[in-house]
Formats: sequence, C-alpha cells, structure tokens
Amino acid sequence: MKKIIYSIIAIVVSISMANAQDLVTKTNGEDIKAKVLEITTNEVKYRLYDEPDGVVYTVKKSDIVMIRYESGRNEIFNQESMSDTFSDRESLADIKPDMKYRELKKLYNHKDYTPSSRDRYKPGWTGIASFLIPGLGESINGEWKRGVGKFCGSVVLITAGSICERASHGENAKGWHLAVAAVSYVGAIGLDIWSIVDAVRIAKVKNMYEQDLRRTYSFDLDLHPSVNYIQMGNTIQPTVGFTLALQF
Repeated sequence: MKKIIYSIIAIVVSISMANAQDLVTKTNGEDIKAKVLEITTNEVKYRLYDEPDGVVYTVKKSDIVMIRYESGRNEIFNQESMSDTFSDRESLADIKPDMKYRELKKLYNHKDYTPSSRDRYKPGWTGIASFLIPGLGESINGEWKRGVGKFCGSVVLITAGSICERASHGENAKGWHLAVAAVSYVGAIGLDIWSIVDAVRIAKVKNMYEQDLRRTYSFDLDLHPSVNYIQMGNTIQPTVGFTLALQF
C-alpha cells in the first residue's frame, strides 16, 4: 500500500513541477525554465525557476522566440525564427484551437512527426516517465484519464499477481494460483509497454497539432491585467497594469 501511495505522490509532484514554471525559448534553441518578472519595451527580466531568490537575468526580446507561461498561455516575440523550425509536412486545414487528443489521433499519424526545438511535449522523456511509472507519461502530456487508467490497471494486476503468488505457497494452494500470478505479472508488463508507446505517440501528435496551429492562425490580441515585479535596491516591488499580448 505504501508503494502505491508513493507512486501516486510521484505522479502529482512530477506533473506539478512540469507545469508550474515559465519556459523562455531563445532564438538559438535554448529553453530556460524561469519565472518571468518583468517585460519592458526591449527586454525580459526573469529568475531561474530553480533559484527563486537568485539573480535577476535580463535578455533582449530580439533574442527570444516565445514564452510559455505557467498558465499555459504562449506569447510570441520572434515569429520569423519560429517559422524556420517547421517541417516540410503539409499542415491540416480543418483544425481549430482546443482540440482533444481523441480527435487529433484520427487526423495525425505519429510516424509523420518531425521534431522541432519549439515543441512543448518531449516524446523521449514522457516515454521514460511511463517506463518508471505506468501512466505518468500520458499524465504529463495532459491526458489524465488515460494515465490514471493505466496506472490503476497496473496496480490491480501487480496486486492480484502478488496475492496469487503468496497463495500458491500456502496450505490451501491451488494449481491455478500460480497460473493467475504469472498472467497478472505478464499483463502488468504489457500494460507498461503500452503506456510507454502511448505516451510517445501522444507527445508526437500534440506537437504536430501545435506546429499546424502556429502556421494556420496568424495572430491573436489578448489584453489582460498583469502584475510585474521590479527590483528596487534589495527589494522587489509589484506593479499592477495591463499586458497586450500578440499571440501567433
């Protein structure tokens, strides 16, 4: 039971860490996990995500392609650099924002995926995550139901196998106890392999979808209230205002 609880905690912590950060993508392909503090006319100021009380860094807007905020909103700064990363694959015309994976998997073939430095989902890392904990990769990719289903299925199969294995060595052992234990363990391994493959496919399909969205929709203006933080001496002062974001 403790292993199950620890596994559930690991899933929640891993997904929280993956989402609770801003991601600054530079024109040289570098991704910086950060907490954006202030955006001025020509510069962006941030702290490293792993060092919330550390040095405040400054980078020119011209050196940034995009910022993916903790909330999930994307802000484009250099569309020309981003367009260089697109593959030669022809984009689909009948897509729209906020489509679900169950719709996307009918439109995209994961085998046609071409990696881009701007891709949000990492097929390799999510595959490794599902190898360590079945369903974790799918959950990181935003498919909670698929991830939780595989995780629970794996727990059930391993638990059933363990119970039958112990029963096969007891006084009331039956011939089918050991057979059920073997089938349960094999099923758990098969489910884990399926989870790895599924996580990789989800990441590829969602990346292809986002690549097409960036090419299909030119821009979107978004005016929203914001709180920026300005360093004054040894203290950080909040300033309230509005942010006009041009999203592609």
